Amino acid sequence: MADNPCVSVIIPTYNRALLIVPAVQSVLNQSFNDIEIIVVDDGSTDGTQRALEPFLGKIVSLVTENKGPAHARNVGMKAASGKYIAFLDSDDTYLPHKLELQVAFMEQHPDIGMVSTNWSSMVDGKIIETFHLRTSHPIFNRRGWRYEDVYSARNAFDFLGETIPCYSGNVFKSILQGPILISNTAIFRREILQEVGYQNETYANAQEYEMMVRICKRFPVAFLDKPTYVYCYHGDQISMVNQAKTKKTLLAQIRAEKTFLQAVLDWGYADPDYYVENRIWLDRTVAEKYLCLGEKWLEYGDSRKARECFSKGRVVDPALKDNRRYFWLSFLPQIARRGVSWLARRLTR
Repeated sequence: MADNPCVSVIIPTYNRALLIVPAVQSVLNQSFNDIEIIVVDDGSTDGTQRALEPFLGKIVSLVTENKGPAHARNVGMKAASGKYIAFLDSDDTYLPHKLELQVAFMEQHPDIGMVSTNWSSMVDGKIIETFHLRTSHPIFNRRGWRYEDVYSARNAFDFLGETIPCYSGNVFKSILQGPILISNTAIFRREILQEVGYQNETYANAQEYEMMVRICKRFPVAFLDKPTYVYCYHGDQISMVNQAKTKKTLLAQIRAEKTFLQAVLDWGYADPDYYVENRIWLDRTVAEKYLCLGEKWLEYGDSRKARECFSKGRVVDPALKDNRRYFWLSFLPQIARRGVSWLARRLTR
C-alpha cells in the first residue's frame, strides 16, 4: 500500500464476511496501484475480521460500533490520505481499469470536482446488463432524458486506445430531481470535503445521494459512459431486481424518498437566491417529491401519512393535480382505489 496514495478507496461493511474478500481483491487487482484501501467494519458479528486477516498489511482495517453505512464512510473519509476518494460497497466489485481511467481523467481536468461512470449489474455471478445506469435510475426514462440533457458539454476521452464518451457540466438542477449518477462509481477530490462536508448520518437511506447533491451544487462534474463497477444483486439487499414490495422494502423506499425530498428542500428550495431564479420548476419538483412519498405511504397502508404528503404537495404547487386526486383517493379502501386508478388511466388514453 502506498505511503502517499493517490486514491483512498473506502469500503464500509457490516456482516458480509462471505462477500468482503472479492470486493477487496478487486481493488488489489486494479491496473492502477497508487492506492490505499480503508475497510471500515461497522460492528460486524459474523467473522468479518477473520475474513480480512489475509489482507492485513495491504489494507487499513478500522472497526466501529454499528451506526450505519454513512457513519462508516465518514470514518473512512476522515482517515483517508489520498488526493482522491472512491467508495466501494462490500458486496460489489471494481472492474480492473476503474481507478486508472478516472485518475487519468481527473489529472487532465483540474476544474472537475468529481467524475462518475456507468456500471454493470450481476446476479448469481453473471453479468445481466453491461450498461446499467439508465435501468437502475429510471429518472432518465421517466423524464425522457439523454445524457446530453443532463450535462452541458459532450466530448470524448481517449484512454489506452479507446475513445470513451464524456459528458460534463453543472448538473445540480438535474440531480435535485432525482438520482442521475452512482456515487460508488465516482471518485472526487478529497480537498472538496472542506466545502461540502461528509455524509449526513441522520438519514436512514440515500445518504450518499444527498452528499452527491452537495458536490454537484458547488462543482462541475463529469460522467464517462464506460462501466467501471459491478453491482452484485443478492438476497439481503435493500434494492433488488424484481424485488417484491414487502413492508421492509417499502419502508426502505419511504426513507429514501424522504431523503430525496429533504435534499431538494435544503439545497434548492431553502436557498433564497436559487429559489427566486428557479421557482417554477423547484415548486413542481417539491410537489412531485411529496406525491411520490405519499404514494409509497399508500402502498405501505398508512393513509393518514399519505394524505399529509398530498396536502403539502397541493400547497406547494396547486397546478400539479395528481396530489389533489390522490388525496381524495386515499380515503377509499385499497382495492377500490386501485379500481378507480385503473379506470382513470383507461379514460385518459
